[in-house]
Amino acid sequence: MFKKIREEKGFQAVNNSEKERNDDRELVLAAQVGNKDAYGKLVIRYQKKVYRLIFMLLGRLDAVEDVVQEAFVRGYMALDSYDPERPFYPWIATIARNLAINQIKREDREKPISGDDDFMLTIPETGNNPLEQLLDGENKRRFLGAVMALPIQYRSVFILRMFEDLSYEEIAKYLGISPGTVDSRLYRAREKLVESLRDLL
Repeated sequence: MFKKIREEKGFQAVNNSEKERNDDRELVLAAQVGNKDAYGKLVIRYQKKVYRLIFMLLGRLDAVEDVVQEAFVRGYMALDSYDPERPFYPWIATIARNLAINQIKREDREKPISGDDDFMLTIPETGNNPLEQLLDGENKRRFLGAVMALPIQYRSVFILRMFEDLSYEEIAKYLGISPGTVDSRLYRAREKLVESLRDLL
């Protein structure tokens, strides 16, 4: 399983269909001229996906609530500068991710991970994620639990690379570290996951 993870070069985090993109575009155009209900529909459509991403980054439900709410507020305030021809989810997810990364960078020491695995597992899939396609049922729970148990400096790098498909340079910029440090932390994250899930390999 992890050989395939190591070989995976990237993937589309969210598989937006043409219809979804067209729907998003219409809703964004309506929201840009003051239709708050249209923006509300975008929030309803994507809030669980954003929750899932931020929960996996931060691991604390109280922090997730604040970040996701602020992300959608900031998204609404920035609609005038948003190009409706672009997919909406990657844009709003970037806003949320930036807020989460800023919070991670403010933490000066590793803190215990807390959270509810059932909450995480009830949130819909983010799309054609090859990591998650390798897993189902209890194996999936084990995998996600192992990811959430990683120290935050390893978990954040792993999530940004493997679930959000960011380059080493992009991750380095977000976290304020060197690409070499990204590489070493990603290697350590994979090592820890292999150790935790050795019986599944």
